[in-house]
Amino acid sequence: MSDWTWEYEGYDPTAERLRESLCTLGNGYFATRGAAPECRAGLVHYPGTYAAGCYNRLESTVAGRHVVNEDLVNLPNWLLLRFRVRRAGGAWCPWFSPDTSALLDYRHVLDLRRATLTRTLRFRDDDVGVLGVRQTRLVHMGDPHLAALRTVFTPEDWSGEIEIRSCLDGDVINGNVHRYRALNASHLTHVRTGAQEPDTVWLSCRTSTSGIGIAMAARTVVVGRSAASSELRPARRRAVHRLVVPIAPGRPVDVEKTVALFTSRDTAISDPLEAALDRVSTAGGISELLDSHVAAWERLWRRADIQVPGRAGRVLRLHLFHVLQTLSPHTEDLDVGVPPGACTVRRTGAMCSGTNCSCCRISTCTSPRSPGRC
Repeated sequence: MSDWTWEYEGYDPTAERLRESLCTLGNGYFATRGAAPECRAGLVHYPGTYAAGCYNRLESTVAGRHVVNEDLVNLPNWLLLRFRVRRAGGAWCPWFSPDTSALLDYRHVLDLRRATLTRTLRFRDDDVGVLGVRQTRLVHMGDPHLAALRTVFTPEDWSGEIEIRSCLDGDVINGNVHRYRALNASHLTHVRTGAQEPDTVWLSCRTSTSGIGIAMAARTVVVGRSAASSELRPARRRAVHRLVVPIAPGRPVDVEKTVALFTSRDTAISDPLEAALDRVSTAGGISELLDSHVAAWERLWRRADIQVPGRAGRVLRLHLFHVLQTLSPHTEDLDVGVPPGACTVRRTGAMCSGTNCSCCRISTCTSPRSPGRC
């Protein structure tokens, strides 16, 4: 473990939500928790994506009392990517899940310098064999509307097929905090899905009372080869791109999922969905996106890094990392306050004055347009 990385070895369901929070990636415009891509929200996992300023107010009746709650809305889950395997001519194995599959290795690395989260794992299926998986994600600091997930599947001593389902999931609620479970948590309405050939699915929706339009488009491609089959499947609240790809030792399968997110709060666009489809269609491959993303973070760290030796320095840099991705140059033109952190989930509309004060000097030093820049 270096001064710039935080590593999480093994899989501990009881600590998974804490790790998801600490491994949140963002760019000041939106942020995504570090959840396992194949898992939907449940007792262990809570994938969440939040856009700055995207609040919604709901009314609830709790213990006979009328309650009004305003939340930072959990947006559709762009991360969702499920997979399963089979030997040539065999039956499909169950969908992979860290909760049910036989894990051999499992590790997360949060790279603060590059602002990436990498998960590596190996698991065994008795009917197939061992499959290695390496996933790297980013929420782009150069282009605030883009995020990407790269997944490389490597079989060990077996060949067959892998089925991949890359999804945009609109069936989400704000449900992470137990003490708020009695409150109305369904903020999204008018969910629509669709597809744009050959490799893109989309989802649009609105917040129920604030009326903010939200649109996502996801392009999923297999790099360097053709899929045996590829189907775009829009459904009621979920858009799915299904791929079946041959897999064999020495021939890893490299899948790139690139996502664009826009809302009706954005300036200089006519329609969030149109903007999302246009942006994802012109985005480069993940290697290109990673280079420009890392370059943007290098410029931020050049202004903001603080050198403190030992563990205190590592902890300070982790906190600074989360401040930078919550209050970035992309936040300057947004009508938003400063929340306690992008990695937390239930925000009730309140801004914290202490947080504003602690961020003041950091934002002054790191903002390229600040007249008082350090």
